[in-house]
Amino acid sequence: MLFIIIFGIIYAAIGALIGLLPYFLCVSQGKPNLGSLSLVLCIVSGVLLLIDAAALGFSVLLAIIFSIAAFTASRDCGAIFGSGSSVPYHSSPAHYSSSPRSLGLRCLSGPMYGRTYRLGSSGILIGRESDCGIRFFGAAPGVSRHHCSIRMGSSGPTLVDLGSSYGSYLADGTKIPPHYPMPIRPGSRFYLGSSQNLFELVEMR
Repeated sequence: MLFIIIFGIIYAAIGALIGLLPYFLCVSQGKPNLGSLSLVLCIVSGVLLLIDAAALGFSVLLAIIFSIAAFTASRDCGAIFGSGSSVPYHSSPAHYSSSPRSLGLRCLSGPMYGRTYRLGSSGILIGRESDCGIRFFGAAPGVSRHHCSIRMGSSGPTLVDLGSSYGSYLADGTKIPPHYPMPIRPGSRFYLGSSQNLFELVEMR
């Protein structure tokens, strides 16, 4: 029995190693749930090596399929293990009324408290580097050099975390996976690293 358990663990580890490539590819493309599914299936097929050696080829096939899906799938699949802390699945992009007013970001806390930054036609970059439209100077705990950006699209603005060290969060504490385009609209609030760096998307005259 111990022999079976040991080999089961070894084979599960083999499946996990094979599944890491599609997992990280999916996460990098803003599809964390799809990546989790690929990792779990590769682990399961690895365990099946105890029954049939052909399961190893199945793990490799799964890795190839999910690696391709990371770049070709138009959207992420639904949450795999309940809601957790992952971003909820959106069946359609958020829409906002086409208004002549432009959009801006208002800082509600932190070193830029009270300031409002107008968004350009392509959006705005937020971080500590000199090329950021909203730049944090000096010591800015929780803020990366290129932390996140607001991108403007035909369906409205989206908030995108750029692989920051401390993460980007919606006001309710939901963490946005790196490079996951989260639809937002006027009134949406989010923070960088901690609630001390809180912003709100607003309409401007």
